[in-house]
Amino acid sequence: MIMDRDDALEKLVDLVQLDIDAVEAYNEAIEKIDVEDVRARLSTYRDDHQRHVSEITEVIRMLGGEPPELETGMKGKLLEGMTALRSSMGTDSALKAMRMNEQLTNRTYEDAMDWEVPPEAHDVIRRGFEDERQHLAYIEQALSVGVGSSRSDY
Repeated sequence: MIMDRDDALEKLVDLVQLDIDAVEAYNEAIEKIDVEDVRARLSTYRDDHQRHVSEITEVIRMLGGEPPELETGMKGKLLEGMTALRSSMGTDSALKAMRMNEQLTNRTYEDAMDWEVPPEAHDVIRRGFEDERQHLAYIEQALSVGVGSSRSDY
């Protein structure tokens, strides 16, 4: 059974806020990364999060809700601060910060896959979750081969 409209809207607003926060965290990390290929890949992932914001915002409006302002929330300020701090230590640290952020978005999207929301919302969530899994897989691979450390020039 599909959850009631207000519950669905509340969950979707929380999800879009997470993506808004992720965009800001990516902006912080991208500024500090000195490996061009990694910076380009993370820029693509930031763009994915921006697309998620647009798509989820559209669903929220379709359901008659009001999406949040496009500004970082309290959790996002914490993620952004942690990302900025770790990123200031170089590419490897920036990737570790982004791994933590992507683990959070992956868990959240995985939970969202079980929400009983209208089909249009579920399709957006499914596509977002596919993106999130790719983001985390790349970051984990980059860290495992030592991107940004003296071990590799990835």
